Amino acid sequence: MLVGLMLLFTAIVLLNQWSQKESMSSSVPMTPPAAKQGMLDWSNLYTDQEESIPLDGEWEFYWRQLLEPTDFQAAHTPVSNLVELPAPWTNYSDNSGGFLSSEGYATYRLRILLPQELSEGAHPLALYPKSIASAYRIWINGHLVGGNGIVGTNRISETPKSYPEVVYFQPRTDWNEIIIQVSNFSQRNAGIWQHIELGSADSISWTRILHVSAQSGIVGIFGVMALYYAFVFWNRKKETSALLYSLLCMAVGVRTVVLGESTALYLLPRLPWEWAVKAEYISVAMTALLLILFINREYPAEAVRQVSVVSGVILPGCILLFLMTPAHVYTYLLTPFTWGVLFPALLYTLYIYLRSATKRRKGAVSSMIGFLFFMAFALNDMLFYTVHLPTEDMLSIGLLVFLLTQAYNLSSRFSRALHESEQLSLQLQETNQHLEQIIEERTRSLRRTNAELQEANQKMSDAELFRTRLLSNISHELSTPITSIKGFAKALRDGIITADAPKYVNRIYTRSVMLERMIHDLIDLTKLETHQVQFRMQNVYVIPFMQELFLKYETDVQANGIQYIMDLPAGSDLLTTGSEDWLVQLDPIRMEQVLSNLISNALRFTSPAGIIHVNLRLTEAPETEKGWMACICVKDTGVGILPEWQERIFERFEQASPPSVQDEHKGSGLGLAICKEIMHYHHGDIGVSSKPGSGSEFCFRLPAWKGRLSPHDKP
Repeated sequence: MLVGLMLLFTAIVLLNQWSQKESMSSSVPMTPPAAKQGMLDWSNLYTDQEESIPLDGEWEFYWRQLLEPTDFQAAHTPVSNLVELPAPWTNYSDNSGGFLSSEGYATYRLRILLPQELSEGAHPLALYPKSIASAYRIWINGHLVGGNGIVGTNRISETPKSYPEVVYFQPRTDWNEIIIQVSNFSQRNAGIWQHIELGSADSISWTRILHVSAQSGIVGIFGVMALYYAFVFWNRKKETSALLYSLLCMAVGVRTVVLGESTALYLLPRLPWEWAVKAEYISVAMTALLLILFINREYPAEAVRQVSVVSGVILPGCILLFLMTPAHVYTYLLTPFTWGVLFPALLYTLYIYLRSATKRRKGAVSSMIGFLFFMAFALNDMLFYTVHLPTEDMLSIGLLVFLLTQAYNLSSRFSRALHESEQLSLQLQETNQHLEQIIEERTRSLRRTNAELQEANQKMSDAELFRTRLLSNISHELSTPITSIKGFAKALRDGIITADAPKYVNRIYTRSVMLERMIHDLIDLTKLETHQVQFRMQNVYVIPFMQELFLKYETDVQANGIQYIMDLPAGSDLLTTGSEDWLVQLDPIRMEQVLSNLISNALRFTSPAGIIHVNLRLTEAPETEKGWMACICVKDTGVGILPEWQERIFERFEQASPPSVQDEHKGSGLGLAICKEIMHYHHGDIGVSSKPGSGSEFCFRLPAWKGRLSPHDKP
């Protein structure tokens, strides 16, 4: 397995180098020459303006000198050394035969003679320095065009800040001069240790944007995966491995966003460089710690407890060291940290996967394959950041493959659980099939019985409510007329009343008629209140319907010597402007009962030569569903009603009759209560307006609308 890992790693390295050569050959049909003695002559080289060219080769190097373009225009130019780029200056030897210190400052210089299609182009060119440690300034053709941080000659005067940046300049037809001042007192790497690319401003800008977008997309994937596994743990606290995996994705996401294209510094330019480096190192240590905890949680039988204890001490100690010390201290520990802590953690994880695969644990083989990819890319990053391998940062790709294998294991686990559940369900269904049939039959029987019992119970409940309310009303309200009848009858029987006997006999008869009417009204009102009345609602044209009702009572009113006036809006503009007629929904018999009661009351309290005025009008009512109301009013010139009685007369047994009204003209006191209940069923209302001595006006309203009756609505 170790041989396979090494073969896989070798294939990745060769593939990376091949892709770099392919990209260079695709961008430059002829292999571009490397810089020699600080000069790069590309005048005879054809290149595509859409591609970039690496500025590799020999550059002039001035150690411990911060030179500017004016220094090279003097009579005595400084003496330089020649160094190969890209490489950290710790790879360069000094005059004593040793190597340069990582702390120091220097100036790099390169002169370029560009091809004609680039030097004479109308568009500017751009440089793309990926990483220069740790602060730098760039001059091109005598102009300061960019930089990061503040270059200094000691740790106090330097402000480190290093991330990929695009600088633009206008090329010249002759030699173009590039001068880069670099200082480093902040970290292990120093100088120009990655490629600097040259190309058109558009192509370099798009390259930078694409790199940042790609890195942001990868970080977004890690963030989504972290959030998903966090929700898995939130909904099922037993899934500790889901929490560990969520934190693992988060740690690698943090590392990705501060490395490579340094998207965090690109999007947050005010983020301190020191904290970005701390985030890089802490996230790597957290990744190793979470990886060990995750693998131990997934395969506890194969885990080695001593490794967990040791890693639980060393890795948190490293995190504390990175957090408490500055970058110029802990970055020098990268090599021992990489090969003494991270690499053993990877080997331990591989060992656990090998043992679990040997014991045929579920999902162990696929997880091990994914981890091999992850480990190969992790080894690539270790060698790349220790400047042993000229590749790129690719750990996020390896982790993505690892995530896919874990997703596959998770889906396999759910599929197996679902399959087992289906098998158990099938067995249970077969075992209980007969019992379910019996239960189903008994359930149907019980439902039928229950429905019959509910129906019978409802009928009994309605009947009992009707009986109770009727008996209550009869016992409470009929006692007075019965007592009166008994008194008159006893007086006649005992001879107390002799002279006016016919008069009292007539009173007994009048009381009996009123009692009979009261009993009928009580039954009718009780049925309405207990919802035992069936209403036959239908849509009718309100004007002809009301006109027909009004005419029914014309003869009776006029026979009492009272003037009867009907006022219908048949000729008003409201009804003739549209092609539609006005409709209402009502029960014709019940609505006639309401109008009959109002006209009877008006006759009872209006003296001869008085007037009864019946009126129909249509009014807007925006607060209602239909938007209109049909208002029917019965107005008389009778005795009127006192204000304190105008609300009470719609309650049962409430009458506002003046003392002058004879007993034979008094009603049961239930008619208006019945009218109120009927209007409630019609979604309407009823009310009164009256002044004592000036008559009364009773009005009831129904929802109305314009329309035409359909064939099935017509009687």
